[in-house]
Parts: sequence; structure tokens; C-alpha cells
Amino acid sequence: MLPRRGAAGSLIGISDAFDVPVFVRRSTPLTPDVRPKPALVSGVVTPWPRAGEVPPSGAYRVGTTWRDVIDAAISVGRDRTAWLTATPSLAWAEILARRSPLSAYLVRTRHRSSTGGTGFTLAPNVVYTDGTEATAKAAFGYRAGVTMAEWACRGLMGLGATVHAEAHAPTGAGREWSATGGLPDLVGYHPSTGLPWLVEAKASNRLGKQVLAKGAQQLRRPGLMDGPHVKVLCGTSLADRVFVTLDVEEGTGTPPSASEDARLLTLALSRMPLYLALVAMPRRSWSVLPVGAGVTERGTRRGGIGLVTLLEEDRSTMDERETARREDGRRDRRLDMLTGQVPGTDLVVGLSRRLFGACAALARVEVAVAAEVDHELPRPRSGDGDGEAERNGRDRWLIQRQVERGHWSDAVGRTRDGFDEGAGRSWEDLLQSPVTFSPDPRPGFLEAATEDTYLAVDATAVSAVQR
Repeated sequence: MLPRRGAAGSLIGISDAFDVPVFVRRSTPLTPDVRPKPALVSGVVTPWPRAGEVPPSGAYRVGTTWRDVIDAAISVGRDRTAWLTATPSLAWAEILARRSPLSAYLVRTRHRSSTGGTGFTLAPNVVYTDGTEATAKAAFGYRAGVTMAEWACRGLMGLGATVHAEAHAPTGAGREWSATGGLPDLVGYHPSTGLPWLVEAKASNRLGKQVLAKGAQQLRRPGLMDGPHVKVLCGTSLADRVFVTLDVEEGTGTPPSASEDARLLTLALSRMPLYLALVAMPRRSWSVLPVGAGVTERGTRRGGIGLVTLLEEDRSTMDERETARREDGRRDRRLDMLTGQVPGTDLVVGLSRRLFGACAALARVEVAVAAEVDHELPRPRSGDGDGEAERNGRDRWLIQRQVERGHWSDAVGRTRDGFDEGAGRSWEDLLQSPVTFSPDPRPGFLEAATEDTYLAVDATAVSAVQR
């Protein structure tokens, strides 16, 4: 069978902006609504109203960029910190695995609108619609689902860093918080309320109410949480054009205290793949790059929303780099990032000194945890059969979670210390190695940053296309 007429085969371009329809549906108890009709999806024109909070129920058009989506993709997934700490170069593969499926299966499509917007939407390409088997589509559904949940919760509603629920029991977790009973996909804390958020992500080609109802049932499981919290069921539907539904049940009452240090540990956990990818790179590939103070101000991003600041639009970064060119060799800037290109990708990633210090401290805790697990149950030997190795892996995972819980308070304290100490140390001191300082980014890369992270993508590696 030949592809349909007009099928686009190029990859999505990094510089492409596009609109995503987002449907907010509040309910108590959490009860997902039906799938929006196609006419409603194509006719959404109301801009997202408020940054950093859950808006009233309604249909909203959100302008975003591929860089926002990539930042969400590489920061969300199952916790592999123990594996990656033991073999840091595996972080390169983890980042590739999180990002590449989105580039392979999605394309920007032209959309006529008389009321503003970017003029483009996002849709699955013909490789996904006509050339991909059902099992591969299901696997892509998970990746698309958690990515867009991260994109919506952090970028639109202001949630702090998230981690996989298996990696962290939030403040107020109940007696039934256990992976064996089923957990939501993501947990995080909202900085303005302190409330923990439980996020369940669902995605499929044509997502409907039946699948969402299963997600709502999982979030409503008795005994999951003892204190007030927010439940978010994020649905991503791919067919025709990508849109997102957010079914939300907001908690009431005074939340249990989630310390700033605990939230910092969550941030470090979410960015460990970036840290480990950097430390595994050849040192000659590192470069320290200045960014401006504007990246710390969420309100300077497009409409106050978005996960990242686009640096080509950030005047403070332009000014900071111009100053750095005049003051050759100056390296005491507060917001400079250690950057490096991830092997096998067109991505350059980076961290601030303070987040690098926090992740380094957390990595040392993980090394201690691994040694304790090895003492309790040695790793499988190369001659062990598949069944024995599988049982060993399951048992080690359970032991690891128990040991990590025992080290939790230590991890919180050490991560905070690493964060504070990293902010005041030079890169040479942090790395115990000379490092190149450059006021200019790699040519041909499109950049984005937050206060503590950096992302750039080679604009020539992909084609800016539409159909």
C-alpha cells in the first residue's frame, strides 16, 4: 500500500511553533468527560488565561514550541538514577529514547485561523498513521502521554519538578501508596500552594472516555493519599491533530508540610539524566556558556507560560554575552551553564552550577545505596539463567527501594548542601578540571533555558516542514 496523497515524510523542525488545543474539565470527585467533538477541537480560539494555576473549565488554545516539548520529554520518565549513576554513558541513550519517538512520529500541519495563533498545529505523520504496528503505537502512547502531561502541568499550570511515582512517595502519602497496587505516573509539588499533585497520563490515537475513566479510577484509589492534594488526569489524543484534556480535582484544606529541600530533591532527581550525560562526556567537549537573568522570570516567557525561555528572544542573555565578549576570561557570572552535546543526538544540554552541585551530591548518595544493595544481594552473574537473573532483578529492586527510603533524609540534606555550595564555587572547582568558557553558543543551534537548565538543538539537523 502506498502512502496517502500529500503525505509528509520530513521530520518536524525545531524552530516550528504550533498551537495545542487544551480542554480543562474540573470535577469533584474526578470524573472525566467525553471526547471533544472535532468541530470543537478545530474551533478553539481562546488563549490560555492564567499562568501558573488551574484555570476555569473551558477550551483554550496554547501556543508552544518544539523546544518546550523536548524539555518536557527529556525531564520525565521512570526513575533510572541507580542504573545511570553506575554507568553514566547510559544517560545518553535514555535522553535519546525519551526524545526520538516524538520526532519520528509527529509533524507540524498548517491550520487556517482568522483569530491569531501560530497558524500551525501538531499531528501524527504518515509513518505513525499508516506504517506503524499497534504495539509500537501503544509504546509511543506512553511517551507522548507523559511528555504532554509534563508540558501541561509544569508549563501551563506552574507545577514544580515532577518524578515518577515509583521513585517518590509524596508528603501525605497513605497506607496504600505502593507500586504493587498501582500508582499514578507522576508526582510533584505546586510552589504557590505546597500541595502535592498526582498526575496520571493517558494517550492514544483516538483517546476516549473509557480509557480516561480507568485513569480516574486509579487516581481515586482509597488509601492512596491521607492529606489534601490535586488529582490531574491528562489525556493526549493524536488522531487528526494533537489535543490535550485536563480533568482536574482540586484538594482543599491545609496541606502537609513539604519542605523546600524535599522539592529541591525532586528537581535534582528529574534532571539526573542531564547531569550524568554531562559527566560521561569527554571533558574537551564541555563549554561554559553565559545566560541572562531573564531566564529566571517566568512572566517573560510567551504569555507567562512555557517551560523554557527562548534565548533568541531574551534581551538579558544578549546583553550578558555582549558583556562577556568585552570582558574576556570573566567567569564569575551567576547564571552560566556547563553545556555539552549528547552523543548520538542533535541536542546540547546544560546545567547551572548549583543544580550540577545538587545532582553530584545526589549521585554520591546513589553510589552508597548501590553498595548497600550489593551487600544485601549480589548482582547476577553472567552465567545465571534468564529466570534466575529476572528474580534477582526483582528482589534487588525491592531492596533498593527499601534502602533508598532509609537514605531519604540524608539525600534531602546532601542535595540541599550541594545546591548551596555549587552556587558559590567556580566550574573549575566543581569539575576539578579546566573548562572552556565561551560567550557564544554553537553556531546553527536554537537555544532555550530555565534558571538551572539549558537546551539547544541543531537547527540544520531537521527540516522545518509543514503539509
